[in-house]
Amino acid sequence: MAAIDEEQQALLAAEDGLAKGTRVSTDCEVTSLQLSSPQVPDGERPLLAQRSLYATHWLSTWGQRMWEFAIGLIMLEMYPSSLALVSAFGLVDSLAKVFSGSFVGSYIDRTGRLKAACSMYVMQNTAVVLSALSALFSLQAHEGSVFFWAGAACTIVFGSVSSIGAQGSTLSVEKEWTVVLCNSNSAALAKVNSGMRAIDLSCLLLAPIAAGFLMSYTSISTAILAIAAWNLAAWMPECYLLVCAQRASAVLRAAKQPTAKAESAYSSSILVRFTESGWGTYFKQRLWPAALALALLYLTVLSLGLMMTAYLKWQGMTEAELSLYRGAGAISGLISTVTFPSLLSKTGLKATGVLGIWWQAISLVLAVAPVWLAQLGAYMPASTTSHILLGGLVASRFGLWLFDLAVSQMLQDWVPAEDIGVLNGVQSSIQNLFQSLSYVVGLIFWRPQQFPILMYASAAVVVLAAILYTVFVCCSRVNGLQQGGKATIYASKVLQRSCMNIAVCSDTSLSQKLLISSKHRHLDGTH
Repeated sequence: MAAIDEEQQALLAAEDGLAKGTRVSTDCEVTSLQLSSPQVPDGERPLLAQRSLYATHWLSTWGQRMWEFAIGLIMLEMYPSSLALVSAFGLVDSLAKVFSGSFVGSYIDRTGRLKAACSMYVMQNTAVVLSALSALFSLQAHEGSVFFWAGAACTIVFGSVSSIGAQGSTLSVEKEWTVVLCNSNSAALAKVNSGMRAIDLSCLLLAPIAAGFLMSYTSISTAILAIAAWNLAAWMPECYLLVCAQRASAVLRAAKQPTAKAESAYSSSILVRFTESGWGTYFKQRLWPAALALALLYLTVLSLGLMMTAYLKWQGMTEAELSLYRGAGAISGLISTVTFPSLLSKTGLKATGVLGIWWQAISLVLAVAPVWLAQLGAYMPASTTSHILLGGLVASRFGLWLFDLAVSQMLQDWVPAEDIGVLNGVQSSIQNLFQSLSYVVGLIFWRPQQFPILMYASAAVVVLAAILYTVFVCCSRVNGLQQGGKATIYASKVLQRSCMNIAVCSDTSLSQKLLISSKHRHLDGTH
C-alpha cells in the first residue's frame, strides 16, 4: 500500500505539470540561479558566474557607448554645415549590421561559447581603436583634401566593424550565456535580463556624460584618445571575466553541441544561409509580429541617437547639455528595468509589452506636438520646443525598454534553443535595416530645417508598431485556446505513459482509474 500511495502521489504531481522545479533555502540571488538541482554542487558558484557576466558586459558596453555618442559629434565637427556625413555613417553602420546579423548568429550557434564571445570582443575593441585614430587623422587634415576623406572613410568603416563586434558580443553574452546560466528558469532569467539591461542603461547614462564633458572641457582630440585607450585596455579583462564565469558554472563549461541546422547553414551557399537558416526560421516563429513591432521602433529619428543629437547641436545645444538629457533618458529606461519583474509577475509578458509600447507612442506624439504647432504658426521659442521635445524623448525611454524587455524574454522563453542564435541575429538585422532606412531618408532630407518631417513620420511609425503588437496580443489570446488544447493532449499522453509504467510493476486497477480520469479531463478540455 505504501508503494501504491507513492505512485498515486507521483501521478498527481505529473497531472499538476510534472515539473514545478526544486526549491532551496539559500541566499535569494543564488536561489534564483539554482534551477535544476536541489542543492549547489561542490565547486558551483552561480552568483560569481552572474557577477562575472555583469562585469564583462559593463566593460564592453561602456567603451561602445562612449564611442557611439562621440562619433556623431565628431562627424559634425568634421563637416559642420550638413548632416550628410552623420547620416552616411549611420547608413553604413546599419547596413553592416543588417547583412552581418544572420551570419554572426550562425557563427555563435556553431562556435564554442568562450571562443565566440572573445572573438566578438576583440573585433569590437580593435575596431573602435582604429576608428578613433582615423577620426583623429581626419580632423588634423585639411577639410576637403584626399587625406580628410580617406580618414573619414576609415572612421566610418572601422566604426561599422566595431558595431558588428558589439552586436555579436550582445548576441553571445546577453542572449546566450544568460539563458544557459538560468537553465530554463523564467523568473531567474527575468532578473538576469533586468540586470543586463540595467547595465546597458547605466552605461547609456554615464558614458555619454563622460564623453560629452571630455569633449566640452578638454578637446575633441583628448576625448578621442581617451576612448581609444579605454577600448584598447578593456578587451583582456573582458575575456578573463568570461573565463571566470565558466569556471564558476558547470552549465557554462559544458561543450555546446552544434545542431544539424547550424551545421547545414554553415555548409550551404551564401543565399541559402541568408534565407533558409535565418529569415525562414524567423518568420516560422509564432512570435514574429511582436518581434517585427520591436524592430519598427528602429525606423525612427525620435531617439537620443546620432541624427537627433546632431540636429539639436545645430540648434545650439552644447555637448554637455545633450549628454545630460541622454543620461536622463537612460535613468527613465533604468526605472523600467526595476519595475519590469514586478509588472511581469502581476500582468504577464504580453500585457507588460502593451503597456510599454503605448507609453512610448503617447510620449512621442506629445513630444512632437509643439514642433508641429510651431510650424503651423504658433509662437514658441526654439529653445522651449527643443526642451519639450527632449522631455518627451526622455519619458518615452521608459516604455521603449519595458517593451524591449518583454519581447526579448518572449523570444528567449518560447523560441527553440537551436534557433535562438540565428533568430536573434535576424532580429538584429531587421532592426538595423529599419535604422538604415531612417538614415537613407536623412540623406534625402539632409537640411536641418527639414528634420521635423522625419520626426512626424517617426511618430506615425511608432503608433503603427503599437497597433501591430496590440493586434498580435488580441489574436494570440484567441489562439491560446487551441494552444491550451495541445497542452492538454500532451499532459494526457504523459499521464497515460506514467500509468502504463506503473501497471507493469504495481496495482493495475489504480493506474486504470487514473488513466480513465485523465481521458475524461482531456474530453472536458481542462488541464
